[in-house]
Amino acid sequence: MSAITQPRRFRVVPGTVERRWRVATLVGVGITLLLATFAIFVLGPGADANQMVPVLRAAKAIKAGTTIKADELSVTSIRASDPGVLATLMRSADEKQLVGQVASMDVPAGNLVPAAILAPQSTASFWEVHMPVRDQPTDLAAGDHVAILVNGPSSAGQPVEFVFIQDVRVISVGQGGDDLWLPAKLAPQVQWFSDHGGLVLMKMQPGAVQSQVPAGGGS
Repeated sequence: MSAITQPRRFRVVPGTVERRWRVATLVGVGITLLLATFAIFVLGPGADANQMVPVLRAAKAIKAGTTIKADELSVTSIRASDPGVLATLMRSADEKQLVGQVASMDVPAGNLVPAAILAPQSTASFWEVHMPVRDQPTDLAAGDHVAILVNGPSSAGQPVEFVFIQDVRVISVGQGGDDLWLPAKLAPQVQWFSDHGGLVLMKMQPGAVQSQVPAGGGS
């Protein structure tokens, strides 16, 4: 007697396939939303590597200590491939905020404008001061850094010339005097020296402040 083996049949519960597809779809949507949230809040808006982001570029050279003008700024676009780089740059939407502010650093013409160009903590205490000078280098130009030499008495009462302040940025050079970028707390003293013996400007490298510079002069 032989037995015929019948193929086993599985019972498919109605709606099972549909539910599985529905769950898979919901999982896919959830992953997509998570990735979108990550791009927005971690990488920042416009983090798509292929997206072009408008940023500011220096149409003309911007000098530290000078007021930023509208014609010194232009807009260019870069790819948003590195959110870290974008965070260091000024966006095109920041243009109105920059115009009229004082630049805290040099930005050569053609360079992208860095976010650090505005540093209120380092510029708020500086004034633009016009000072007549007694002597200065013939090739002195706007943007140069100078040390200011003034006249005063030595400890023995003899007239000497000494360095009063270093690393002063020249805003502009004129026949009647120069515009200098001075710490507000020192501006009155520099003005007094200018009225009593005059100022001598000597060019120096930016940031190259020297200590214990000896005074010179009186015998």
